[in-house]
Amino acid sequence: MKSKKVVICLLMVFLALGTLFGWDAYATPEEYYKDTGNKITQFKESPVLAEKVKKGELPPVEERLPKEPLVIVPEDEVGKFGGTWRRVWKGPSDQWGIYKINEPHLVYWDSEGGKFLPGLAKSWDILDDGKIYIFHLREGTKWSDGHPYTADDIIFWANDIVGNEELTASKPAWYIVGGKRAKIEKIDDYTVKFEFAEPYGLFLLQIAYSQGFCGAPKHYLKQFHPSYTPMEEIQKIIDKEKEKMYFTWVDVFNDKDDPVRNLERPSLFTWIPVTDPTGSYYILERNPYYFAVDIEGNQLPYIDTIRHEYVMDDEIIMLKAIAGEIDMQFRHIGTLGAGAGNYTLLAMNADKGGYQIYNWKAANGSASQLMLNTFDHQDPVLQEIFSDVRFRQALSLGINREEINEIMFSGLAKPRQASLVSGSAYYDPEWERAYAEYDPKRANELLDEMGLEWDSKKQYRLRPDGKPLQFSVQVAGQPHTDIWTIIREYWKNDLGIQIEVDTINRDLYDSRMTAHDFEGQVWQMDRAAQPLADPLFIFPGATEYSTSWYIGWATWIKAYMTGDEIPEDAIEPPEPVIELVDLWLTIQMTTDDEGIKELMKEATKIHRENIWMIGTVGEDIAPTIVKNNFKNVPRELVSDAVFFTPLNAMPMQFFIDQ
Repeated sequence: MKSKKVVICLLMVFLALGTLFGWDAYATPEEYYKDTGNKITQFKESPVLAEKVKKGELPPVEERLPKEPLVIVPEDEVGKFGGTWRRVWKGPSDQWGIYKINEPHLVYWDSEGGKFLPGLAKSWDILDDGKIYIFHLREGTKWSDGHPYTADDIIFWANDIVGNEELTASKPAWYIVGGKRAKIEKIDDYTVKFEFAEPYGLFLLQIAYSQGFCGAPKHYLKQFHPSYTPMEEIQKIIDKEKEKMYFTWVDVFNDKDDPVRNLERPSLFTWIPVTDPTGSYYILERNPYYFAVDIEGNQLPYIDTIRHEYVMDDEIIMLKAIAGEIDMQFRHIGTLGAGAGNYTLLAMNADKGGYQIYNWKAANGSASQLMLNTFDHQDPVLQEIFSDVRFRQALSLGINREEINEIMFSGLAKPRQASLVSGSAYYDPEWERAYAEYDPKRANELLDEMGLEWDSKKQYRLRPDGKPLQFSVQVAGQPHTDIWTIIREYWKNDLGIQIEVDTINRDLYDSRMTAHDFEGQVWQMDRAAQPLADPLFIFPGATEYSTSWYIGWATWIKAYMTGDEIPEDAIEPPEPVIELVDLWLTIQMTTDDEGIKELMKEATKIHRENIWMIGTVGEDIAPTIVKNNFKNVPRELVSDAVFFTPLNAMPMQFFIDQ
């Protein structure tokens, strides 16, 4: 059926960021025929694959496709086979860029996150007021090695990976609802049922966003799992592959289950890796068993090969972009990638580089935000200061967001507090404006109220213990460095507060966050359009991950949410944080939109009163480089981590006009 007919309205959040037209999808060729009167009479394939069929290296395309393939309606036109898509990446640590052009889903978002589209599941049923979800898979879908893809692969993933305590110690939020584990059952080879103890209206949001629901290749991975293979056999692998430094079967399994690094692992990716990811170039080639076709029966994707050039330096990425050496790229090009404020440079060189700039809409509540360690600071004096909401309010009032917007974003962003974007169904204008004006006078009044006095020369403020008031801010990425270097001068000159901007790599950033080894950390606030799909910043404990403003309370919150005994060393959060946790628990069991909206009003009110996240500007554009001969890329798109952008542009329908 056409996407419009498979849309489930349960808890669907529509964005008010503009009505978009472009690619669409039909669940099956039959539904495409019913809706349009056009019948797909035969399936066609890339000449590269046709040659392999001729040589006997592959079965015919009809045998490689599912019985009922997904039908993609291209953005602009039916594409042409062939070509190499040139991109850049930052090596294996940049693996999310691979997933975001490749990752299959049971259910997809459309281009604006306004509706659900069929994916590996051709249809689904929601029963018992949202307690039961049944997904109907495409018969005949195959892994990249030609092995059948069935319900067993989803059951293996759910029970033997997510359900295994050694592989997945921290369970995803959807796995335990109402204090009980979800039941995942195989009805038949192509039907899977998820059953929850209580109504779980957010599940389709999780399916469209989260990884894993498509399952894992049981036929390959079971040889590394002790439930299927004796430990002595797995130990032989540990002994044999000493260079990989395996210590346990878990190390072996996780390494073998990595579709980016392990070239042997069968995949459902659109393009599958064929070279070592640590090399200068990382090459992906079309998956000959990909499960989708276009409206003329051409097996997707159109593009044969993707070549990723290993580039660590953001400036070099920018130089390659303006030189026309990148065919199409969103990642590392936007204001949080190749450098904030580079939009003008990109625009000036567009003709010379032979590319266009598509200004996708970023669902950023804040392109760069500060989160303070208020829970486990090794300096108790600083912790007390950080915990005082007046201090956070003062810092926010001390930021000239209008000036930052002009200097760093060419005036194209929106000065605002870190909050949900205006296109969200849960947008709170009061939160957006909360302490977001530039008012050094009011900021200093708040600091005075706190008793943070000036030194004798009124050059800087003093802590209660008489030491200068100063702290460090950890950032990962040059754009953040540039923004907070500007803010450093505001706070130093206007408020008498000194900060050190400490630029570190992403791995170190994450490890310090986990260890609570920071005074302040900076990151973007994305996920601000569809917050219930991934409430990472909004509701502590809502995801298996935590972020800087509440990670110190995560252990306490986890035990509180599951009803387990709270560990003695767990740090109890303040009452407003507990209120947010309770709201999240209630939201998950609420199945009507209006009820959820009322609960979200309470959540946004708590946030605007506490300002745990101090924002700068948001709702910025997300520039995307598109070569003039690179086709079917949506000119308008809502970009967000929740939508796996650019996956919501459906890269399988991109093509190169050669």
